[in-house]
Amino acid sequence: MNKISLIIVSLVFIISCSKKEEDEKLEFNRILNAVLKYESNRNSFDNSHQFLISPELQKIKTYVPSQKEILGEEPGPPSFFNKNIIRLLNLKENNLKNRKSDSLNLLKQNVYIFDSLNIDTKINLNIKVANKEEIDKRMKLYQFSNPIYFDENSAYIETIYHDSAFGIGLDIYLKNKKDGSWIIKKIVNTFIT
Repeated sequence: MNKISLIIVSLVFIISCSKKEEDEKLEFNRILNAVLKYESNRNSFDNSHQFLISPELQKIKTYVPSQKEILGEEPGPPSFFNKNIIRLLNLKENNLKNRKSDSLNLLKQNVYIFDSLNIDTKINLNIKVANKEEIDKRMKLYQFSNPIYFDENSAYIETIYHDSAFGIGLDIYLKNKKDGSWIIKKIVNTFIT
């Protein structure tokens, strides 16, 4: 009897985990789609344009800054690997009522479900995943971070665009529409090389 209940519990756990992975894959692909649509419009690309994307996701963790960092007495960690929670909350421009729940949501997400891109070709037809040689060349290459969700309706992602020695970093804040697609609400340049 114990073996049967253990098998049932294991099956329920496996099914719930795979469902969560599928849901996250869908959301991540919708977010990528919104960012790449924005890039297409901004650069006047035609519909056949292929975006070259690095397969590795940069892992971003949120953290609460120290008092010295808040006062400007010491710098924070590099922003593409760690993100100051206050900066994220300010990017969303949320009111004080939402800050506490948003803060808790952000801090709970320090482990992301995927290490690398998991492209859904039904949503993102215009993506080419870069191979090692293309990554080393860094020619017209996009690199993304894991998304960080404030709640079910708003998210944050970082991207870097590389074109040989040139690079530009962007902080992107997105909102979820009623149809499930995402739209960009705010973009902040983080660096240009």
